[in-house]
Amino acid sequence: MRITRQTERKFNAVCYYVFCWIFAAEGFSAVDSYAQFGTIDAGEVLSMLQFALFMGLSHGVYDILILRDEMDCRSIWKSLLMRTLYFISAICSSKVLCILLFQRDSSEGIINEIGFGSVFSEFSNPAVQMQLLVFFLMAYLITFVRSVHKKFGPRVFWNTLLGKSQEPLEEDLVFMMVDLRNSTTLAEELGHVKYSSFLKDYYKLLSNCCEENRGEIYQIAGDGAFLTWPISACRKKARPVNCFFDFSECLERISYKFIRKYGRVPSFKAAAHCGRVVTTEVGNFGSELAYHGDVLNTTSRIQTLCGRLGQEFLISEDLFAALPKPLPHGFLCKREGFFELRGKKNEILIFSLQIPLTTLN
Repeated sequence: MRITRQTERKFNAVCYYVFCWIFAAEGFSAVDSYAQFGTIDAGEVLSMLQFALFMGLSHGVYDILILRDEMDCRSIWKSLLMRTLYFISAICSSKVLCILLFQRDSSEGIINEIGFGSVFSEFSNPAVQMQLLVFFLMAYLITFVRSVHKKFGPRVFWNTLLGKSQEPLEEDLVFMMVDLRNSTTLAEELGHVKYSSFLKDYYKLLSNCCEENRGEIYQIAGDGAFLTWPISACRKKARPVNCFFDFSECLERISYKFIRKYGRVPSFKAAAHCGRVVTTEVGNFGSELAYHGDVLNTTSRIQTLCGRLGQEFLISEDLFAALPKPLPHGFLCKREGFFELRGKKNEILIFSLQIPLTTLN
């Protein structure tokens, strides 16, 4: 049975929580044990490993499966209250389970009088109470770190964490512009509030497909978004093509949800191009990563040809040459010809990519 990219993404997210809890719990236990006794207690290390596994798995399941990966739509106070209650109950229950397992009697099982006595004794200990408080704060820190990493991307996250700015750097990147069709009509029919919710659901799917194909969303502006990949990551796998296919398939698969909620199903067109850009960080307060170069403008100009040519996906000759052949998912490639784009001196050869109907059906 083949694991889907969505399942792989959720599995990796759960692994993140497990790894963070192991690192944090074992690190705290080692430092605390060494500070008190001048040595590291092996029994305490094993107990903390057990606790970290329980907490990591429960934390991951809660955030990824129950909250559906940070799609909690409750008010901030309700969300804060529910998360606080969850952390307290999860930490206490994990600690109790570790104590009971450690004090387990082969003849009486896990639940016995000695075990409950040990639980009461441990929770009455001020050192254990302080330990639980540290783990509570640690749970919020782990959640915060992942939220920041998801929101700003790995490069901005590490630059922010290390307190450094992104110096101008030349990079060879692929850019794909994804544009929502008939956005003006949709906004008029749905109204501003419902249209905003429509875009939220639409971009949630797009961001998932982008992440599953190892891409980054550089910019979202209204009804259009720029996705990016390093060219080196696309020479063995046609990641932009895979992303386009996955997004099309995803919208087709859950179209009934959009119809039920909005009465309309989103459709999109896209264009992709590659080349050299300068990556830098702009601004001081509220700074962001920016790409400077002609590649983005060219990608945007190619995307405007989709309506003229009646195509859903156009790519430049440069990108077509960089992608591995044959293209995945049975994509049909057609040479559309040379076109003079606004602001460009030389004409550019454009290819259209089409998904065979049998592939989606």
